[in-house]
Amino acid sequence: MSIVKRYIAFRRRSVNRHGVHSPFVYDLIENVFRKKNMENKPATKALRKQLLKNHKLLEVNDMGAGSRVDNSPKRKISSVVKVSATSPKRAAMLQRLIDYMNYETVLELGTNLGLTTCVLASAKAKPLIVSIEGSPRLAENAVKNLEKLNLKAEIIVGSFKDNLDLALSRFTKLDMAYVDGNHRKQPTLEYFDTIADSMHNDSVIVVGDIHWSEEMEEAWSEIKNRDDVRVTIDLFDMGLVFFRKEMTKEHFIIRY
Repeated sequence: MSIVKRYIAFRRRSVNRHGVHSPFVYDLIENVFRKKNMENKPATKALRKQLLKNHKLLEVNDMGAGSRVDNSPKRKISSVVKVSATSPKRAAMLQRLIDYMNYETVLELGTNLGLTTCVLASAKAKPLIVSIEGSPRLAENAVKNLEKLNLKAEIIVGSFKDNLDLALSRFTKLDMAYVDGNHRKQPTLEYFDTIADSMHNDSVIVVGDIHWSEEMEEAWSEIKNRDDVRVTIDLFDMGLVFFRKEMTKEHFIIRY
């Protein structure tokens, strides 16, 4: 099934806030998903525009499924932003999620050029952020981009598999994890299982590109069926997973 057909199927199954009867999910829609505010917006927006005009070639080491559009070993910075970076809308939503949930610690799998990292680091809470990036040149540029905006995050260079335990060791408590890399079923499930062991009751794991391919949809289905998962929210290009033991197990497909 093509990505277009998967999106059409998503739209047919999705509901808006009026079809949601969970107070917790309804509040997220109203206070996080539908809001427009974003801290440090002028600076992060200017950085994105600057990178979109940068046509310098970078050597990119793909350690997962790669890009659906461009898998060449050398790519323009502008192309990486267009093809691989989290959209500004979604990055801003994740920033609002951090502040709404009072999250203090964030793990990111897939730093890319650091645009999303900059947005997350700009949250009011100023969370401790540790991010893993497999491509050395992307990681190098991410560090520079964070420095441009005077923001802090630890970037670990290497594969998720080899560095996930190291990254997790940086936290005494992990509030949020954003898994946005690899895009293959088995590695995604393995990373999720490892991270889930470090989660607490109010934590969230955000999985990017859950409808990217059939095997990512299979991974998402298995994640939803985990015994410790209580609430999942499918936004098409990402899924949110909550472990709140006090809640009834429910799965939501939301458009807003």
